[in-house]
Amino acid sequence: MPTQSRAALDRALAQAGQNATLQRLIGTALTPVSVVVRAHIVDFKPDELISGTGLQAGDSKARISTTQIDAAQWPGVTPPPSPGDPRVPRKGDRLIVQGRTRTIIGAWESPRINGELIRIEMQIR
Repeated sequence: MPTQSRAALDRALAQAGQNATLQRLIGTALTPVSVVVRAHIVDFKPDELISGTGLQAGDSKARISTTQIDAAQWPGVTPPPSPGDPRVPRKGDRLIVQGRTRTIIGAWESPRINGELIRIEMQIR
């Protein structure tokens, strides 16, 4: 099931997504570690910008597959600063889309399928 779900997501992203560069700055030298992913990006609607949610005008939601992340072994061997799956982008990582650098405000795992991470969703600004 996870293989079929990932393949279906990858097909959908191939059709309705766009290339984007996921980037994390590592160490005191802030060395960029990047991977090109397919991302589906949609802007939050005005009625979703509810006071207290942290959403701002111009924020977007991005959905990505773990396929390219797994293939590139992103973000490398650097241990994560906190518990959790290191493949999930963290606050402050970047998503570069059509030459525009967006900052990741938050990222979360979509429900896992048989324990496997298939899809990641993010709020970007």
